[in-house]
Amino acid sequence: MKRTKAMNHEIRLYGPIGGFFGYTAEELLAGIPADAKEITVRIHSPGGSVGEGLAIYHALRDHTAKVRTIVDGYAASSASIVMLAGDIREVHRNSIVFVHQAHTATEGNADELRRTADGLDVHDAAILDIYAQRTGMDREELREMMADTAFFRGEDAKDNGFATAVIDDPQAEAQIAAMLNFEGVAAQAKEGIEMLTAKEARGKVASLTEELNAQGAIVEQIKQESVDALAEAKADAEAVLAAEVEARTALELEITALKADAEAVKGELESVRAELATAAEAQTSLTVTVGELQGQVAEKNATITAQKTALASPAYQDAKMAAAAEAKQTAIDAEAEAAEKAAEAETEQSAPRDIAEEYERIEDLTERRAFYAKNKRQILAALESRTD
Repeated sequence: MKRTKAMNHEIRLYGPIGGFFGYTAEELLAGIPADAKEITVRIHSPGGSVGEGLAIYHALRDHTAKVRTIVDGYAASSASIVMLAGDIREVHRNSIVFVHQAHTATEGNADELRRTADGLDVHDAAILDIYAQRTGMDREELREMMADTAFFRGEDAKDNGFATAVIDDPQAEAQIAAMLNFEGVAAQAKEGIEMLTAKEARGKVASLTEELNAQGAIVEQIKQESVDALAEAKADAEAVLAAEVEARTALELEITALKADAEAVKGELESVRAELATAAEAQTSLTVTVGELQGQVAEKNATITAQKTALASPAYQDAKMAAAAEAKQTAIDAEAEAAEKAAEAETEQSAPRDIAEEYERIEDLTERRAFYAKNKRQILAALESRTD
């Protein structure tokens, strides 16, 4: 990296940003003193790491110096972010700025790819915020430009707010045009890198290849460890899930049993309620019966009390004695009458009786039939005795 015009603290970003060969924020900004008043950043870069681009942008924006960015060739991808750090942003007529969405190379399963896509969305949102803030363009318009990959040349960059001025320098434009026509931008990654012989280049390539292979082995080891850890975690998760399923099944069985018990208790409760209702009705009936019995007892007690009172009365005693005497006299009269009737019966039995004659004297036919029915044998016997 070459720095010129130390008084103005000019630095050049000629090459990729980040990665194996690109500039890092730390080395690019290491030579800028904290008390610098002006900083000029000359840019010719195909872009690179979004993270390093954001770090350079924020470091320049946070510096107290006035920052001027000049696009000498490309300000592509993350280099366009660095370009926007300038308070003054200049482009040549044939400088090119282009913007696009963040992208990456990745592999993995569906979940890993979804996480990668979510991460790219976060990068796009960060880039979009800077574009919108620094250019003043509509966010949706910028979003569409990023999705379509938009190119701005000279005046277009200014018209769209990426540049604040266009440098009109024919000689510089010719140099920029020649630079843009050179495909090997990566070969100019850093100014001051020594030129290598073919043998030295092959040696460096072999060394880098060996290093990449070693890193690839480490990556594979990490991937395998990740797969093993994932398998172990999956097994643990499945075990936990199985235990939870078993516990849930047991809980459901317990709930079912509790519901059955609840239904049984509910049935018993209904039965108890029915029995209580019957008992209440019986108690009501018993209460009525007891009341009636109490009334009857009270009535009997009143009668007995009245009778006791009457028995204790002298008039009652006299009446009772008179009634007893009358009953006794009645009994004596009855016995006398009975004795008299018995005597008459004896007299009648001792005197001969012509029953047939009595029968014949009855004129009323109904009475006669009744008398005959009552004394049939005697009448027949009397009539037979007459014949004899």
